[in-house]
Amino acid sequence: MIHAINEAAEKWYGIKADPADVMKLQNHLLKNFGKIDHGVLKEVFLTGEAASFLTVNETYFFREPLHFKLLWDFLSGFDDYYLQICCAACASGCEAYSIAMLIESFNKSSKNPVLYHIDACDLNPMAIDTASRGLYNPRALREDGNSFHYAAEPFLKKNEDTYRIENSLKKHVSFFVHNLMNKLPPKEYDIVFFRNAFIYFLPQNRETQIIIYKIIFCCRIFLNRLFLVIINDFIFSE
Repeated sequence: MIHAINEAAEKWYGIKADPADVMKLQNHLLKNFGKIDHGVLKEVFLTGEAASFLTVNETYFFREPLHFKLLWDFLSGFDDYYLQICCAACASGCEAYSIAMLIESFNKSSKNPVLYHIDACDLNPMAIDTASRGLYNPRALREDGNSFHYAAEPFLKKNEDTYRIENSLKKHVSFFVHNLMNKLPPKEYDIVFFRNAFIYFLPQNRETQIIIYKIIFCCRIFLNRLFLVIINDFIFSE
């Protein structure tokens, strides 16, 4: 049964799952379905139910400072009025909201404010539900020495033991469930944040996804628009 779950994780999610997480999923399936066969595995993987066991949705605001430094530098040289951003494998939404917070902070001090919209996706429906609601516990605001944390304060309203994202920020972000092993609908993005997906993807799937994303978004390249994919600590541009 463990082998079948591992094969399903590689086939449908493109990942090598942690053994402890696989065991948790196995126990869940046996408890709720009484068996583990192809039909059960297909159902829980394609609906995203398995993702809540096999992916980690623990994150916090401005988690990767280098990414936001790159974004700030990009904004400083952006010469158009509208910016389309994709945040892939967004987990519970902290990265997507952090991007919006940084742009809003940039706009306050800029003579040429940037209009923007962020599409954010994840294969875990529970994570997308959390992101859409925009309610977070204090751990999402943990202090790690990041100099960008100041940008979060204007858009987080404290309510007892949680923080709520202000609607003025939420309107700039659209969340939806999507498995990155499948192509997104063609859309002209200027920036794609892709780091989180690469934490999980098997090496052979990382290269495949970069090729897919370049094909999908090539219209921006042909129109002489900057195309960025931010992955771990690397930045690729065309």
